[in-house]
Amino acid sequence: MKKLRFDKEKDGFYGTYWSCKDGSDCGMIAVLGDDPEDHMARAAVKWLHTLGLNVMTMSPEKKASGYHNYPLEYVEKAIQWLKSHHNRKIGILGASTTGTMALTAASFFPDITLTIAMTPSDFV
Repeated sequence: MKKLRFDKEKDGFYGTYWSCKDGSDCGMIAVLGDDPEDHMARAAVKWLHTLGLNVMTMSPEKKASGYHNYPLEYVEKAIQWLKSHHNRKIGILGASTTGTMALTAASFFPDITLTIAMTPSDFV
């Protein structure tokens, strides 16, 4: 899988972009796992690629084991990057704590047109 890494200091967020080999104009932000390249993130990328989506996996830090400090500005910067690289439709995917984050980000950023929140908390 072709990937492009992003650094918090240089790019404004920590993540990895995985382009769909068949080409696509739709991107999904996946906020899963402890690192944008861990096992859970890679599994999500493989699944989302079968659906024809480019994928931006993200985490707050490298090998972050907690999501108590995950600025929504990181998602905003990822959206800007995705749009500037020909992703006309953008979705977000999260599970558990990051499911809550996906819901929150989708409520703030109208460019997110699809939200998948698996087992989010019952409050936002």
